[in-house]
Amino acid sequence: MARPKKSTAPVKNHTFVVRLDDVQYSIIERYASQLGISMAEYIRRQAVHGKVEIYHPIVASLPELQKLTDEFSAIGNNLNQIARYFHTGGLQSKAMREEINRCISEIMKMRKIILKMAGDFHGSAETPIR
Repeated sequence: MARPKKSTAPVKNHTFVVRLDDVQYSIIERYASQLGISMAEYIRRQAVHGKVEIYHPIVASLPELQKLTDEFSAIGNNLNQIARYFHTGGLQSKAMREEINRCISEIMKMRKIILKMAGDFHGSAETPIR
């Protein structure tokens, strides 16, 4: 039986020695462990890319935030139906129409705040530390 072929990944055949004091070493060690990579890999990424972003998951009850967001959306939909009723010939009141528009605006603002609390407007539950 033939021996399995070696990986075709590029071989790292150059050595670069860096001297660090205790504080620098502990900082690099901490960042590397937060990323789940070796210190060498962390230093390589820093040297090549100049910046390594560390992501920490936000500890939040996302199902509860989603439920609140859904409720706000449902309320907004109901208000839109009422507004549509007024626009299609229902009894019209300027004060009522202004109040409905104000409520819709407030609900949309609250919805954005809740989504931002969840980490990202697109649903990401992680946030970068810079």
